[in-house]
Amino acid sequence: MKRLWICLLALLMLAGCGSGDIAATTVYQTDDPPRAALTTERDAYDPSVETVWCILSYEGEGDPLEYGASYWLDVREEDGTWAQVPLAENTGWDAVLYTLPSGEKQAFPCSLSMFDYDFSGGGTFRVVKETGDQTLTAEFTLREGAAISAETPYGFGPMEDVPEYGDPAELANSGAAVFTEAGAENLDAAETFLEKVSLGIPCQLRTLQNYYESWPMLIDVIYENGSFLWRMRTGGEITEQRFSHIVTDGTDVYLSNGADWESTERYDSAKAFLLPSGSGSALVPVARELMETQTAGNTTRYRVWTADGVWDASLTETATEFGVGWRRPGEGSGGSLHDLGDWYDDAPPITGLAWQADGTLRLTCRLEAGGVRTFDFDPENGYLTEGPVGDPAAE
Repeated sequence: MKRLWICLLALLMLAGCGSGDIAATTVYQTDDPPRAALTTERDAYDPSVETVWCILSYEGEGDPLEYGASYWLDVREEDGTWAQVPLAENTGWDAVLYTLPSGEKQAFPCSLSMFDYDFSGGGTFRVVKETGDQTLTAEFTLREGAAISAETPYGFGPMEDVPEYGDPAELANSGAAVFTEAGAENLDAAETFLEKVSLGIPCQLRTLQNYYESWPMLIDVIYENGSFLWRMRTGGEITEQRFSHIVTDGTDVYLSNGADWESTERYDSAKAFLLPSGSGSALVPVARELMETQTAGNTTRYRVWTADGVWDASLTETATEFGVGWRRPGEGSGGSLHDLGDWYDDAPPITGLAWQADGTLRLTCRLEAGGVRTFDFDPENGYLTEGPVGDPAAE
């Protein structure tokens, strides 16, 4: 079959978490109309970055697209030709088969450390991936000074470096969603943020609320390693909290530890608005899809994290069951599932979880007859100890 090169501009503007880059995509295809496309999250990165996220989309008919984990990398030479970048020693991919239904997207990270190449000098590269009868490529550039770097992985500098009364227009130009008396700017940033979350791509949403009636509120929501770090600065003070899920009540969109709205209310979860109240109605459909994904084929309904985002604890549909897990970048992850019934025949339903300062997990059980019963679980050694009935600290 005749093969040809077609250069496409990826109109998917995944740029809300920082700059307004549009990634250029090249598709190597057969005579048939293109059914799959590959894009990079950004079109330019600083050479200090270690990972470039790629988005694979499919619009074919019939069976889902099937593909493996492997990809390779090409570099553009000075004469305009492409040369394959060799893999580093002892690197490779797991033998995994993925499926992508028509009309959907999946994302995967291209790890530059897998290749035997000095990326510090910059240049133009392309990720190359085989999917069925198509060879897809997505180009990106490494150049000094690009907004996305190791220090600013989502295009934003530290909250602490933003002036207390920073110019709202400048913040909007930097990719933040801004709310003032004059209205809202850059709301697309929140839509892009949720789309990236749905694809599992680490990202950040920055919002500014400045109505000139009180202190401005600058809020960062950073999605990494399966949790959301929420940080707010107002009046010179910074507070932060970690959440597990995106939920909606049908009117607004929130960060919550409940996997859906019902669980959010059942466990009386802490929550925070993703956008100011009354501003997030356009995000409700995406939030509903996320809630469906969070609960489909998954019995976990509530999850809390340690402040550092390493340990998490969860409650499932089984009233006396709880899970504990951990994840560290570069080290992997692990976890275990437990049941209070394995320790106590009369184990009551667990109604709350909280991580303690000493690293133990506090399980709270509210009793039908009144009062509470508490247990402390040590995830390091698997020991469970019972606290006093009616522990005032748990009320």
